[in-house]
Amino acid sequence: MKIYIIGPPASGKTTLSKVLSRKYNIERYELDKLVFDDNNNHTRRDDETIKKMFNDILSKDSFIIEDVGRSKFVKGLEKCDKIYYISLKKREVYKRVIKRWFNRRKGKEEYNYPPTLLQLIDMVRVVNSYYKKEKKKLDYINNFKEKVIYLDKDKLNELENR
Repeated sequence: MKIYIIGPPASGKTTLSKVLSRKYNIERYELDKLVFDDNNNHTRRDDETIKKMFNDILSKDSFIIEDVGRSKFVKGLEKCDKIYYISLKKREVYKRVIKRWFNRRKGKEEYNYPPTLLQLIDMVRVVNSYYKKEKKKLDYINNFKEKVIYLDKDKLNELENR
């Protein structure tokens, strides 16, 4: 099985991918970790390296990938069997981003990069950018509507708590 999870930052993509990974015994991949090298001070990888790493994932018999729906990863939509699209209101995502930031500051949650004030500001920018591009993402995803599962807050919670 090949699964692609798309949603805004702090929407529950990682939690859902972990649940599905355990349920189906499938390896999961956070595409942020392809783009950014967390072992090298969260530096951005070059496009050729990202493309090679992504194609290596897509060549596997099964996978779960999660991302905010970057255009460089649209090939994953074509290759997957199911697409989970997490649809949350912008206000809810802001609350989740702030809660996550505080939890990381307090050491209650793991993080890939230090939870600094600049990082929080950057996450707010990423959320804004995500919602500016959401209609375009949805228009493209609708090309695969036979394999798309839309998740609102309630459906997401239900899946995560199984």
